[in-house]
Amino acid sequence: MPRHFRLPVILAALGLVAIGVGIRAGSSTHQPLAKGESSTRVVTPLLSARRVPEFVARGTALRRLVATVGPMAATVEGDFCFSVAANGVQLVDHAGSEPLMPGSNMKLATAFAALEKLGAETVLHTEVAARSKPDDDGIVEGDLWFIGGGDPLIATANYVATNKYGAYPYTPLDAIADRVVEAGVRHVRGAVRGDDRRYDAKRTIESWPSRYLADNQVGPLSALSVNDAKTYAVVGTGNGSPQPSSDPPAHAAGALADLLRARGVVVDGSAATGQAPSERTTLVDMASLPVRDLVGQMLTFSDNNTAESLLKELGHSVRGEGSTNAGIDVVADVLKEEGIDAGGFVQTDGSGLDRGGRATCLVLQSILTAAGSEGDLAAGLAVAGTTGTLRDRLRDPATRGQIRAKTGTLRDVTALSGWAEGRDTTDIAFAFLLNTGDRQVSAADLVAQERLVGALRSYPDAPDASTIGPLPPKAR
Repeated sequence: MPRHFRLPVILAALGLVAIGVGIRAGSSTHQPLAKGESSTRVVTPLLSARRVPEFVARGTALRRLVATVGPMAATVEGDFCFSVAANGVQLVDHAGSEPLMPGSNMKLATAFAALEKLGAETVLHTEVAARSKPDDDGIVEGDLWFIGGGDPLIATANYVATNKYGAYPYTPLDAIADRVVEAGVRHVRGAVRGDDRRYDAKRTIESWPSRYLADNQVGPLSALSVNDAKTYAVVGTGNGSPQPSSDPPAHAAGALADLLRARGVVVDGSAATGQAPSERTTLVDMASLPVRDLVGQMLTFSDNNTAESLLKELGHSVRGEGSTNAGIDVVADVLKEEGIDAGGFVQTDGSGLDRGGRATCLVLQSILTAAGSEGDLAAGLAVAGTTGTLRDRLRDPATRGQIRAKTGTLRDVTALSGWAEGRDTTDIAFAFLLNTGDRQVSAADLVAQERLVGALRSYPDAPDASTIGPLPPKAR
């Protein structure tokens, strides 16, 4: 049976309805004085006749929103929460504090922490090095080292083209190979060796089902990754189906070696994993996309590898330990520092693939509000009917291009949290989580979700406050 949908309703004095309208009574009386201004000031009382139209208009808008979304929410089957806020005012709160599996909405917390702690402009550096520069004949004596700096988007065009939501921005492995050639390398009298020691060597989250890798939902985790550490030919055609690599740094080294050979460089040895020497000469220093773009790619395309890499990078950069657990600790610190009540929030990975993760609608809504509707996190969300995981959803003219959100999907989870543009361009933060229990998420669940979120586009539906004012004296 559908769960009962309840909304907090506060009946204000004087018969005014103020549902969730958080007006601070003293806000108009503590403004600093302008130069030359008298300390005597006429201040409109909070519940004066002049303020009545504003209260009435807000109350009307809220009642109409409740009347619209209430019946829609009553059709939702399963455990769900739905929270909505605008301009710091809580408009809707149904079970907002109930911990639920968030699916990929967990990426919102990872994104928020990455932007706060790593910095939007920060780039990660991938290095190609040797013990010394190539000689006049282009010969490198010994091995060539491919050293990972945590860039999760080193890839080839043919692999990126396989993404079901469309091509995304990436760091071209071809460009790295080109720069090795530009550095004068013509012959490597050794092997190309991959070094991914920036992060720990755990290739997966222990509680993940093995099918996650087998089904290509995520690739093996590594600080040096090419094509999400999936075996996919980087030269020629007929690449087949990507499969998880058993040795990601060796796979990355082999991919680089293949591209070097395709450019006429002789590489004597077979690719392998190895530890780069501390005494070395850098031949190539390849910067990743800025963190804001890594976050945007992760959110728009729901990239699980990017999420897990950013979480480990948080651990490395802030705690000095490139591990999932260290990254989780950093996210918790960020939420605390930002004053977000994280009650009910449990993070077990960066992507939300893990079924042990929990979030509440109020935590997700608070993250969105703290990050801001004009910030880098909001800019990185998929756009309804246009980009990424929302490319084929919310395509109705009333919602297309007007909603930015993060999707979330597991077998029994569907989530959608982000920003909707109201009818007067009001930015509305919302969070919706649904756990269906012992049944799979259905098309009807998605329809109910989209109807609820789409209904926010009508807010605020209220008469113009200027038309509600007190009657002029002669009309009384």
